[in-house]
Amino acid sequence: MTAKFVKEITVIDPDSKGEVELSVFKHQNGGMFALDSSYIEQVLPEEGDCYIPDPFSDEHDIETNCVVLLTGI
Repeated sequence: MTAKFVKEITVIDPDSKGEVELSVFKHQNGGMFALDSSYIEQVLPEEGDCYIPDPFSDEHDIETNCVVLLTGI
């Protein structure tokens, strides 16, 4: 599965009341989801493919291929 970057948005964290940047993605199945942009910057590789567990899958096991490739970031 793949998910294409759409845009970055700013929301207010309900706990800290601070601004948080979210990266919005369009999933190949038609759904949309957002990730904290700092997660993308700090955890995912700068080069090469970026995979995350598929947020629309009941299974979250890389070995069963329940991951999504982030594109356009």
